[in-house]
Amino acid sequence: MHRLTRGLLMLLLASTALGSVGCRRLFRRRYASTYTPTYTAYTATVAATPTAIATIGGTFDAGSPPIDPAKAAAYMLHTTSCDEGHGVASDCNLLGIDYEEARGTLRDYVMAGKYYLMACDGKSPDGCTNLGRLYDRGNGFAEDKVKADGMFLHACNTGSPRGCYELGLHYLYANGGHTQDNANAVAYFSKACTGTGSKSGVGDAYACTSLGYMYMRGLGVKKDLARMMTLYRQGCTQGDPAGCVHVGVQYEKGEGVAQDDTQAVTYYLRACNSAAMGGCVNLGLLYEKGRTAAGVKDPATAATYYDMACNKSDPSGCYNLGRLTQFGIGVMVDLPQAKALYKKACDKGDGDGCQALARVP
Repeated sequence: MHRLTRGLLMLLLASTALGSVGCRRLFRRRYASTYTPTYTAYTATVAATPTAIATIGGTFDAGSPPIDPAKAAAYMLHTTSCDEGHGVASDCNLLGIDYEEARGTLRDYVMAGKYYLMACDGKSPDGCTNLGRLYDRGNGFAEDKVKADGMFLHACNTGSPRGCYELGLHYLYANGGHTQDNANAVAYFSKACTGTGSKSGVGDAYACTSLGYMYMRGLGVKKDLARMMTLYRQGCTQGDPAGCVHVGVQYEKGEGVAQDDTQAVTYYLRACNSAAMGGCVNLGLLYEKGRTAAGVKDPATAATYYDMACNKSDPSGCYNLGRLTQFGIGVMVDLPQAKALYKKACDKGDGDGCQALARVP
């Protein structure tokens, strides 16, 4: 973040304590002689409304989007706690997340790695996990799955459920120097899901969903659909949208639970609203088939959900929307648009989209 913008944010955030007069005096001493237009903008918004922070951030951080005021405030607090002599490991980890996810500052994987390392060295297991993820995905550093694996193991052993989950993925997909090992994957997913060894005792939602999948397929554990359903629900409840999609699928099919379209709609909608596009597509299919509470086919609503998924680059959403568009089901017939949608689906690897593209007039 530009030094001047950062200073402005600090002033705005401090305004409730200093008052507008105090902030103006502080600004004059530090910045007025440097950048008069900025002082004008500041005095015009000194009431410290949330939009003030966003407006100044957006105006003077050239090329960056407007700064979300809540995220900007959090970023400044994390910076103060970690980077200005305090060295609080948990806040160093949060500062790394700010840089990785562009929360209140510009995205910078190298800076994220710097703060994750500080957090890890300060005995924050989550910092070790997050640094491992950067190496695992090759974000900001050369991809190094073996190095990532060591960080995940250390994090898991010192109380990070997400570290255990990532380690389980390495065993499942034979990464980090491991041979493929379903039993070890199950063991680490289980530890992560239950939160065993973590200070909070809260498990990892993604691990619960993954463990549910292992029980569904009988991978490294005896197949158990009832246990699968429990774990999918747990993953969904704790915040993994994919877990909600899985719960919806099981209700739709009646596997591991009594068949119930109403429940399927509920869970698909929950997943869709949480940015799991598989939930949007599956919800659209139920509307198209008339398997909702209304009991009638509703292709127009189906098209809305397919469009939501397609706009988020889900190839199945693009294919299904193209199908409705080609034949005028719930929407106007538009062959050029249908062809474009099929191509978008095909380009993202959807076989149905490729076949439809070849057949469209």
